[in-house]
Amino acid sequence: MEVIIKLKDKKEPVTYTGDRIDVLDFNMNGTKYKQIRYFKKGFSKSELIDENLIIKITKKEEN
Repeated sequence: MEVIIKLKDKKEPVTYTGDRIDVLDFNMNGTKYKQIRYFKKGFSKSELIDENLIIKITKKEEN
């Protein structure tokens, strides 16, 4: 699975790959974020991205 996120002021999109990827809404101190959790070979990592910086989120499923 792959998630591609296009951000403002960035030429290249940010790409996350893994066995499973979760994109969740997250609110902290009144600021809205997207939490990206990606799982690869039993391990997971998480990142927060300010919702105002995101232009587009695209998911690609592997068959």
